[in-house]
Amino acid sequence: MSKPNKKTRARSPEKKAEQFDRILEMGREMFIKYGTHGFSTRILAQKLGMTQPNLYNYVSSKRELWIAIRTKYYNEFYKDIRKIIREHKGTIIELLYKFAEFYLEFAAADYKRFQIMFVLSAPPSKKIGPLEKEYNPFLTTKFVLDFVQRAIDAKELVPDGSLELFYSIYSLIYGAAKVEADLKLRDKITEPMTGEFYSLSSEEFRKFILKELRDRIERNRVQQN
Repeated sequence: MSKPNKKTRARSPEKKAEQFDRILEMGREMFIKYGTHGFSTRILAQKLGMTQPNLYNYVSSKRELWIAIRTKYYNEFYKDIRKIIREHKGTIIELLYKFAEFYLEFAAADYKRFQIMFVLSAPPSKKIGPLEKEYNPFLTTKFVLDFVQRAIDAKELVPDGSLELFYSIYSLIYGAAKVEADLKLRDKITEPMTGEFYSLSSEEFRKFILKELRDRIERNRVQQN
């Protein structure tokens, strides 16, 4: 007489959510360490103590994993940005400045998160998974472009040079996030420059960048009579 098959206990929704978070966190670490091509879902499953088929119950590919991680972090990013916009009192120029401050603070708080969101490209995949079917790319640059356009419409900024101003602002804060991360590690830019003359704290650098950004915006401000 054969023994009845032992039934496995179904995970509760809470346990599934916890496991999914573990997958996203381990996936993030592996993307940062190995890049989008440097590891397999089999290795990821092993590190999590799971089988690969079980992992596929949560994410069907590395590309789906990348999308899930980005979606989680962008939801956090947008939640805070919406709060800043909702509570802002004042000019659009000041709102643009607040966005830049928040962007740099967000990057500094967890640079690995920032890398997944803004630096690492998506792994290729031969098929479109369920997450990708529902995925709408998050265009963070659109915030900057919208703020610049709204400031022009409100006659706070001159229209001439607005596109150049947009690229200038975004390139400034995007590049500054990377430099600040480097400075937090060693307090100076070590390549290609050397010597104590180039020592700078991340806090000093942040202040300098925000002042530079404000100066650029002010140069495009409409002069009041």
